[in-house]
Amino acid sequence: MASRVAVRIRYDRGVLRAEITDDGIGGADASAGSGLRGVERRLSAFDGIVVVSSPPGGPTIVVLEVPCVLS
Repeated sequence: MASRVAVRIRYDRGVLRAEITDDGIGGADASAGSGLRGVERRLSAFDGIVVVSSPPGGPTIVVLEVPCVLS
């Protein structure tokens, strides 16, 4: 279980990017049927991506990017 989470959101040149980092024990696996797989599926409908780095021992870093035009 993580005790701290950091969320960074930014917009740059037509891409909205969110980066979520925690200090947990790692081991998150999008291919194991977790909620990350559902997020990945939903973002792909908008040409977005999800990248997960979660080595044993942590930290877990999840990056979400989706094309976005500001109006």
